[in-house]
Amino acid sequence: MKRYVLSLACVLLFSVTKAQKITIRADDTGRTFEGIGALSAGASSRLLIDYPEPYRNDILDFLFKPNFGANLWQLKVENGGDINSTDGSELAYAHTKEEFLHPEPAYFNRGYEWWLIKEAKRRNPDIKVEILQWGAPGWIDSFYSIQNAEFITKYIKGLMQYRHVNIDYTGIRNEVMYNISWIKLLRKILDSAGLSNVKIDAGDQWKPGDQWQIAKDISKDTALARAVYAINAHVPEDTHFKLPSEAFELNKPIWSGESHARGGDWEAAKKEAVINNLSYILAKITRVIYWSLITSYPEFLSAPKSGMMEANTPWSGHYEVQPPLWIYAHINQFAKPGWKYINDGCQYFKKQGWSVITLKDTATNNYSLIIETMDAKEPHTIHFKLQGNLSARPLSVWESSFKKFLFKKQRNIRPFNQEFSITVQPNSIYSLTTTRGQHKGTSEHAIPPAMPFPKIYKDNFNHDSLHREPPYFINYHGAFEVVKDKESGNRYLKQCSHKQGINWFSQPYPRILLGDSSWRNVRISVDFLIPDTGIVRIASRLHNFSWNSRVPGYCFEIHADGQWQLKLTDKDIILKRGRYEPLDKKWHHLQFNCIGDEFTILIDKRQIVHAQDDQYQAGVIALATGWNVAYFDNFEVERE
Repeated sequence: MKRYVLSLACVLLFSVTKAQKITIRADDTGRTFEGIGALSAGASSRLLIDYPEPYRNDILDFLFKPNFGANLWQLKVENGGDINSTDGSELAYAHTKEEFLHPEPAYFNRGYEWWLIKEAKRRNPDIKVEILQWGAPGWIDSFYSIQNAEFITKYIKGLMQYRHVNIDYTGIRNEVMYNISWIKLLRKILDSAGLSNVKIDAGDQWKPGDQWQIAKDISKDTALARAVYAINAHVPEDTHFKLPSEAFELNKPIWSGESHARGGDWEAAKKEAVINNLSYILAKITRVIYWSLITSYPEFLSAPKSGMMEANTPWSGHYEVQPPLWIYAHINQFAKPGWKYINDGCQYFKKQGWSVITLKDTATNNYSLIIETMDAKEPHTIHFKLQGNLSARPLSVWESSFKKFLFKKQRNIRPFNQEFSITVQPNSIYSLTTTRGQHKGTSEHAIPPAMPFPKIYKDNFNHDSLHREPPYFINYHGAFEVVKDKESGNRYLKQCSHKQGINWFSQPYPRILLGDSSWRNVRISVDFLIPDTGIVRIASRLHNFSWNSRVPGYCFEIHADGQWQLKLTDKDIILKRGRYEPLDKKWHHLQFNCIGDEFTILIDKRQIVHAQDDQYQAGVIALATGWNVAYFDNFEVERE
């Protein structure tokens, strides 16, 4: 040990003149660190709940378990509204006004965000949770209304009462300009419902001119200032973390409501590491939320590969732990919410391509440094000088470097006379800490290989969870969920949305997807019932999913009166049309065969359509409706 300390001292004396020097004064504490988190929204986590055990448990450990993987301190989730919010539609707890006025415990079993919150809190009870709406069900009179404020409030209370889930924060609306009067109204309604502990996080804007407008509005409105706990903007990194002066003068937490480091590779990890450090250095942002939590949706949908892990083939059990996850670990395993940033230990050397942040636990004097060198061109040495009350323990060192290793424990550094140096490599990140317990978690069970979707798949829904999508299906718009018939006990798939919602992402009608973009020759069959008036649709070869677009493909639709047509979904070109007998509120069997360039459709085993077309070659399938209730049963798909 004496030889090591002596040799380190010699290295320090030799290298100090050439090293970048940084003095860290322990009493120069800044804002409070609140943690790096992630966002489950836009149906981005949809397929995770369908994973079989033990693989699902392993995935959740990587996301939430302390000192194991990402160790998330913050989880932001969508408050579902039965509308497409990026890669699908998340279920509202009340599809109708009647359900809103007379809620039942089963309604709060809808979707999967409540389940995800419970799993997160089971692993880390200290994790903070925020909800945010993208849109709202169509029965709500308007978004910025008393009714919607009560919809949010009842959701929070329902989660507490029926799912035993507590919510810490609520936002306003994702990337749609807020309403100042409504924010104040929401605060009053939350307070009157006994939810004064639920704080309002306001902003969630992404356009450069609007990003931080909330700060300017609060600075001129004391009532608004009392209503809002924290302010945030989306992708502040895209405008180089430029904030108006009002943001710093409010004495409120400043957050990134949604940052992006998509790709699932080292380039995404590199971007995330830079954002984590520069958020505080340049903008005093103390909480960063990334979309998405996990890539648990198919790659043919919008904005693929957005998460720190990929888990989108639950039928195989396969998943991937990707480089960005270890960037979360590089800060979340080394500091806890409540620690303080040390301001002069948070510096950005733009020309040299690196930055450092320093955080301190004021209760124990432990401290951590996170150094990223993602834009550096060559190795360099950094010399640190410590002043004040900081732990004298040796510094544990963890490193991730491009094409070398991820989150690897290196040799400890022992400061000498409150000084130490470290030589860092370019395109790397280092975490130095006087704490212990960090760990690079590994999969407890061997990860199965990826496999394509089964060639034959059947579901009569009788073994599926109530009030959720069936396994592997993705609500794309509207509200499809499994329900139970009160008389027979049979379970069916029901489309529950009666009216176009208050949309964030425009789509023409409800539909639920299955399959992948390579599917060409398929035979689809399903039983269906329209209990009143309306439409049932079945589609194939849907492809080119993108924001606010009509998805191309082939669709057969039949009305309750028997009128039918086969058409192209994006061009309103009708290939064939005709009339079947009235459906008479009875169950019918529908079969749609797409083989090569030929299409045949049978109802009740009677062929009513034979057509040819060669415009679309492959894509996913869908069950769909109009804005009406419809039931489906005995679904089957076979592909060649």
